[in-house]
Amino acid sequence: MGDQNGEGGSFPRLAWLKVLEADELGEGRVKLVTCEHTTVCMTHFGGQYAALDNKCPHQGGPLGEGSIENGLLRCPWHGWDFDPVTGRPPGYDDGVQTYPVEERKDGIYVGFEQEAPHQRTASDLMVETMVNWGVRHVFGMVGHSNLGLADGLRIQEENGNLRFYGIRHEGAAAFAASAYGKLTGRPAACFTIAGPGATNLLTGLWDANVDRSPVLALTGQVDTQVLGPGAFQEIDLQAAYGKVAQWSQPVLHSSKHAELMNLACKSAILNRGVSHLIFPDEVQNLPVAEGAQAGSPKGRITPLEIAPPADSLQQALRLLREAKRPAIIVGQGARFHMGRVIELAERLHAPVITTFKGKGLIPDSHPLAGGVLGRSGTPVASWVMNESDLLVVFGASFSNHTGITPKKPTIQVDFDAMTLGKFHAIDVPVCGEIGVTAQAMLDGLGEQVAATDQRADVAKRWEIWRAEKKSREADDQGRGLNSATVFAAVDTPRPRKRHRGSRRRQ
Repeated sequence: MGDQNGEGGSFPRLAWLKVLEADELGEGRVKLVTCEHTTVCMTHFGGQYAALDNKCPHQGGPLGEGSIENGLLRCPWHGWDFDPVTGRPPGYDDGVQTYPVEERKDGIYVGFEQEAPHQRTASDLMVETMVNWGVRHVFGMVGHSNLGLADGLRIQEENGNLRFYGIRHEGAAAFAASAYGKLTGRPAACFTIAGPGATNLLTGLWDANVDRSPVLALTGQVDTQVLGPGAFQEIDLQAAYGKVAQWSQPVLHSSKHAELMNLACKSAILNRGVSHLIFPDEVQNLPVAEGAQAGSPKGRITPLEIAPPADSLQQALRLLREAKRPAIIVGQGARFHMGRVIELAERLHAPVITTFKGKGLIPDSHPLAGGVLGRSGTPVASWVMNESDLLVVFGASFSNHTGITPKKPTIQVDFDAMTLGKFHAIDVPVCGEIGVTAQAMLDGLGEQVAATDQRADVAKRWEIWRAEKKSREADDQGRGLNSATVFAAVDTPRPRKRHRGSRRRQ
């Protein structure tokens, strides 16, 4: 609806917006209309048009979704009645706000006071801080208990600082943010209302938690004044998020709002997990002091290129120099550092096998690529591990799905000290960033390696496996089986067995 000034001189300081065509709203009908930032309930009764505030004063019910019954406008939530023209309830002096209306030749116009300049809020300050920390993508759904925060996101999107992606189910928002974090190493945010909107995030956030993906979860909450008695959609969100969020805090009136977002972002990035902020409805719109400074990572975060301890590195180098048939295993944690890891593999003539999540981190065309290890893997990878005399594991969790043997001498490299030796003792656990550690191994080794070149062995094992697959295919074809017949057999309904006593008597 565009701003129409100049006509309707009785309200010269109002902005007149066209809200309806001349014959759009029939007699006795009601319609909800949004005019820039204001939503009104338009009525047509007794030949008069009226514009009323859309919120019922009882509990905020949408009057524009109600109806006129027996000459009164009825709220669709709890049945409160109002005069459809004056907005007053029968027998009372209060009611809902009305706006001036003019009927013109081209339609129905409503007059609104010029909006005051936007006053910066706690939501604005926190979203600005989030943007400064590098959060550029927010996936979520706007609703009744997150409107203040949604407005802060809108402002930043209009300024070109972030993008908001509306979704149809909150679970999709959590999975999208988790996937973004896994693919880039940078945090994204997911955004919901209170209650079921917030709990719908949990499965996707567990995905982020397990895979160490940095994610911000921003959830609305009911007003603080009704927390506790059991207000509509009230859930103890801090308790509900339990262990899925490695950091979870409510945003309160007395909070240092920029500092709270600083901590949320820092925790998500450094701990590589879920940070959760709970925004009570009224706190989102708290005005902040003029000139309040948004937070940023400047001076708050250390570079993450952590070098391994010298003793651990020397122990690892000793094993690497002596190994004749080393093998390298890479998990998802090595995904941003494969250039140096592959260079180390080439220096050691060592085959590289991957976990299921690490599939594709080395191209299958590389002469040292040994495929995927474990239940979802290939016999080639199993052979590589079994024939090795040293395993060098980068960024893998040692899941039982992968099945890394504890019976081989092992060097494990990971940024997380708790992951090292988590399931069984490791000969040389090395705490350090994978790229830095791989480079330190390259620098320390020089050309001092005793390893034999295993490229020909790897190529031979691939030949054996491919021949086996062709043999199995030939066996299937000999039995008249191929993919088409297999799927046809699956899709063909089987005849029902007749149960005893089911035959009708003749």
